[in-house]
Amino acid sequence: MGSKKIAVILAVRHNSTRLFNKASLPLANEETMTELIIKRLRSSEIADDVIVATTKASFPFIEKTIKSLNASFYVGSESDVLLRYKEASEKHNVDIIVRATGDNPLVSIKALDSIVHHHIKTNADLSYYDLMPHGSGVEVINFDALKYASDSSKDDFEKEHITQYIYRNDNKFKIEKPITPKEFEMPSLITTVDTLEQYENVKKIFQKYNNNIYIDIDTIIEDIKNGR
Repeated sequence: MGSKKIAVILAVRHNSTRLFNKASLPLANEETMTELIIKRLRSSEIADDVIVATTKASFPFIEKTIKSLNASFYVGSESDVLLRYKEASEKHNVDIIVRATGDNPLVSIKALDSIVHHHIKTNADLSYYDLMPHGSGVEVINFDALKYASDSSKDDFEKEHITQYIYRNDNKFKIEKPITPKEFEMPSLITTVDTLEQYENVKKIFQKYNNNIYIDIDTIIEDIKNGR
């Protein structure tokens, strides 16, 4: 996509309070959640790289996965995730950042490629679909907007949730929220993994599709709508 580098930056941490060590939990084919997400994200047709952005405390728990997949990575701030994203982008010379998180094993790659195309076409600072299953969507952010947010924010909540400064100061940025394509639309469906129950539910979804780690959300939504 021209000369701009597009990369998915995947935030992964080990010390989740609600579901400890979820990054290393086995999912489809006994692959860890982190391993599965990296492989899914790498199937994007538009992203040039997938970069794991983690912390000093978490790195030893996911180091084996990162090395076995030869994944790009950055070890940064524990609490200031916005700074971690900015520094990871700088280290790897990223122009357009796709924000993904380590608790979303059913992130939609089709929707990811679609929203990145829209983001570039409209020259936006931040783009996202708002009616996707909770845990299947991504946000796309220009590096300049991310850097401005990181350099300007003094708020802990904004530092922890990297796009909140942009949403709270929407007069300073071009935010694109195009209509969610029908095949990706099901906001009531939860595909994120924050609890043991959600983990078991996502595991069952993969089992339903013979542990195909690349099953996309459009197929899952269609089957739910048709009672399959």
